[in-house]
Amino acid sequence: MRFNWMAILGGLAGGVLAGLVAVYATTQVLPGDAGDPTTWSMVWCGVAAAIGGALGVAAGWFVNGRRARGLGGIAAITTLLGTLVGTYAWSRSDAVPERAWPFLVGVMLMLGAGLVVLAAVCGLTAALLRPQSLDDEMPPAPRDQL
Repeated sequence: MRFNWMAILGGLAGGVLAGLVAVYATTQVLPGDAGDPTTWSMVWCGVAAAIGGALGVAAGWFVNGRRARGLGGIAAITTLLGTLVGTYAWSRSDAVPERAWPFLVGVMLMLGAGLVVLAAVCGLTAALLRPQSLDDEMPPAPRDQL
């Protein structure tokens, strides 16, 4: 088994970019000072994080040399880092409830929603970038698998 170090580096770079956008979304778009977030602010936070995930996968793809090999890993690393960093930033912000139970529920909802949204967006971005890759020729399938 060989590691694709450029894809891993691309995933880390994309994850950092997605994480920075998620930090902005969770700390600046959502209201601070324990104010009640509205539906629109939560939707805008999700949209901003999704855009960050798509940009992160695209950045990781460029770091990987615009190759299709490793795009799934880049999307997975970007999803994981973006979600964890965004949730951590939200948990450290002023927008979290002060009591333990609502805080725990909020963290679980943020992690779950972040993983679902970023996995969908990052996976879709990887699927859209695959045909644009420089090595877009797929190897033929072996005869015994047909």
